[in-house]
Amino acid sequence: MLSIRINDMKRFTALLFTGDAFDKFCLREAVFKTAATTEIDGTRNPEFYHEGEELPSRYILWQEMRPVCFSLIRGSRLPVFFKLVFLTQKEVTEKLRERSGFTDCEVTSLTLNVSYREGQLTLTAGVSYQGFSMDKSMERYWDAQVTA
Repeated sequence: MLSIRINDMKRFTALLFTGDAFDKFCLREAVFKTAATTEIDGTRNPEFYHEGEELPSRYILWQEMRPVCFSLIRGSRLPVFFKLVFLTQKEVTEKLRERSGFTDCEVTSLTLNVSYREGQLTLTAGVSYQGFSMDKSMERYWDAQVTA
C-alpha cells in the first residue's frame, strides 16, 4: 500500500476539485468537516432513476459529484478535515488485474483515499480482494500505476 504526502496542495486540490483528473473514478465515500460535517455515501440511489433504467454503476462517478463537493469546501476558510474514497470502475479494475498478471483471487476494487487533516494532504492507494492473498504483486502494480 502506497501513501504519499502531497506537498503542492494548491495544485493537487485544483486537479481534484476543478480538473478532470479523477473524473472517471467512482466515489465510494466523502466526508467534509467545515462549519458542519457533511457525509456522502457514493452508492447510487435506485429510487432516483426511472423504472427499468439501468444504473450506470453501483457508485456515482466523481465527475457527477465533484461540483457538489467543491461547493462544500469553497470559501475563505480551509476545511478542518476532508476524506474522499475513490474506486476504479469495475472494467478498469479487471483490465489492471489482467495487466498485472495477478490470478490468486478476485480483486474487488482498487482504491485511492485522499485525506486532508491538520494541514496535511495525503493520497493512499489500496487493493481490496475477494479472498486472502499472500501475493502482493497486484498492490505493487497499482502503486506503480498511481505514481506513473
